[in-house]
Amino acid sequence: MTIAQKNTAVSFHNSNSVNLSDLPKFIQLGTTQLKVFWWYINAYGTILNVILLTLSSLIYLIIHRSLSKLLPVLMHRDEWKISSIK
Repeated sequence: MTIAQKNTAVSFHNSNSVNLSDLPKFIQLGTTQLKVFWWYINAYGTILNVILLTLSSLIYLIIHRSLSKLLPVLMHRDEWKISSIK
């Protein structure tokens, strides 16, 4: 990446006019910077997705455990059924 950045480095001149021959170098520099930025976002995005998945799983487990302790009747309804067979 550093080689591509060194080769595409363009210096600004003191003139007010824009040199069109430098335009491909600016485009190449911009695309190089976008690729670097994309790789950083992609790596951090993967880490963020794993963290969110872990947190959502933990929240689900906490809710499930607390509901099973608070509402045992609703969790085990079959045990409380009254049978009509004598």
